[in-house]
Amino acid sequence: MLGPNGLPRYYLDMGWEHIMVAVEYDGEHPRKSTADYRKDIIRLEYIQSLGWIVVRVVAGNRPRDVVEHVRRARASRLR
Repeated sequence: MLGPNGLPRYYLDMGWEHIMVAVEYDGEHPRKSTADYRKDIIRLEYIQSLGWIVVRVVAGNRPRDVVEHVRRARASRLR
């Protein structure tokens, strides 16, 4: 989807725009579809090229590990 400026428009699962930190959940769906998996890679590479830190979360991650990873990413931007 293109935005009004002609650039791609993507939606994040969760993010803090003012510090450009995003959290993205990778479920089982993309692994079952090569096309969806490819689109996700392109989307995440584009978001990162804009300067966003992307924390990727998958099923099985321990909640405290996810929270710590997000905390470190946010802290790196707030320094």
